[in-house]
Amino acid sequence: MGAGSEWWKSETSRLKLRSAPEAAAQAIRDAIMAGKLKPGDRIIEQQWASFLGIGQPTLREALKELEFQGMVSKSAYRGTYVTQLEAEDYKKLLEVRLPLEVLAIERAAQRMDPDSAAELTSLVDKLIASANSGDMAAFHNADVVFHRRIWEMAGNEYLRLCLETVSLRLFVFSVLDRGSRLPAENQAAAEQHKGILAGLLSGDARAAREAYLAHTVNYWNAHYDVDLSPEMPDCAHRVSVKQDIGPSQP
Repeated sequence: MGAGSEWWKSETSRLKLRSAPEAAAQAIRDAIMAGKLKPGDRIIEQQWASFLGIGQPTLREALKELEFQGMVSKSAYRGTYVTQLEAEDYKKLLEVRLPLEVLAIERAAQRMDPDSAAELTSLVDKLIASANSGDMAAFHNADVVFHRRIWEMAGNEYLRLCLETVSLRLFVFSVLDRGSRLPAENQAAAEQHKGILAGLLSGDARAAREAYLAHTVNYWNAHYDVDLSPEMPDCAHRVSVKQDIGPSQP
């Protein structure tokens, strides 16, 4: 697999910190995110079990978790492979993600405070810096943290979990599929997040929604050929604006 021994020592040491299947799943997930396993690569169970110092039944449990998350795909006759997304897959995932994240964006804008504004601004600054330097690992990390912070600010754990499930594979595979993209593409992605941030900082749900949709849809259409529409179902907006964002009642 071409990985250095120090990396494997680090990964196997993690097995002591959580259950073996969870740790094995995290090790493989990290290998995918680091580009050590690429989209379309086959995961050879015997080899990975040996590298991680676990049995193949334990590894199969880990692979079931990763399959549920969409990180790997399993065939009864061909084995297990790292997921490889096509343009149509991105479109389908985004069609699910966008209405959900619109809800989170609107509520996060209404809950904006100085500390959150400073945190999100700092993350966008990191995105810009890493885009300019070509540091894709730093860019990916700041991207994930930026969106997760918005989901947390929405104050709905079910919404957050849904977005984690749908969005994680988009974050990971969009970086892997376009890891060699030109600096101009990295900068376009950073500009997308600047636009989202500007909407959030307005503190206005509708302005945040419109900024998010405009910048996100335009970016994905331009760089991933997915042909999305910026129009969202009215029901998503009605649910969002009618939601009481105060403390939950018993």
